Amino acid sequence: MDVLHWSGGRNVRDLGGRALRVGGCTPFGKVFRSAAPEHLTDEGWAAAKAAGVRTVVDLRNAPAETQRRAEHPIISAESLQGLVFVPAPTEDPDDTEFLRVCGPFLDHPRCWADNARLAPDRISAALRAVARADGAVLVHCAGGRDRTGMISAMLLHIAGATDHAIIDDYAAGWRGAAAHAGHAWVYDPDQGNWREHQQEPTVAEDVERQLADRTPALREWIATFDATDLLAPAELRAIRALLTPAAP
Repeated sequence: MDVLHWSGGRNVRDLGGRALRVGGCTPFGKVFRSAAPEHLTDEGWAAAKAAGVRTVVDLRNAPAETQRRAEHPIISAESLQGLVFVPAPTEDPDDTEFLRVCGPFLDHPRCWADNARLAPDRISAALRAVARADGAVLVHCAGGRDRTGMISAMLLHIAGATDHAIIDDYAAGWRGAAAHAGHAWVYDPDQGNWREHQQEPTVAEDVERQLADRTPALREWIATFDATDLLAPAELRAIRALLTPAAP
């Protein structure tokens, strides 16, 4: 459950080791979560592949969030061979109702139910990409805390993780994102458009204050939201098979 040190990687974590309500824990090496993988070096991608990653599910909006930048390392084409990249944005940045209830950007669990209500096909597609993946999966957004936190919580919920396990995973992703500066897109209601926003690393006391504000909403989401409504039975079985221990 600690951060994984894939060279250049940011906020890379394993969904393994999270307690299940029926006992036991989610297995390691099946589903990973991270910030934008463009920071990975050739060695970082080699570590991801050595960990079993074969599918990369990108929750960001293209092309605004997915362009390579000057600060990203140059990598060889061979580093990406054997990987399947699945675009699966979880939100519609042009949906005025989404902007009204979830804007300026999704950064609070109180928005998760509305996100699923307004874009159920998008949320289902992201979860389905994990269910249908061959090999281990890396799920990511930009910072690895908001959209990745939401989809990870849904995956853990479907797998039968405890409330405490879901909250701990969310908090770990939030703290991991706070350690890095990054770029994000924020809707400016005064200008009526999206603009790029530079996020600086967050000091520890601010991180804990932010988590204290979000945890009650996350508890309410766990108690009231049913992620199993978003997928077909076969897809639910695939996720549970991925994130529950194999029968002896």
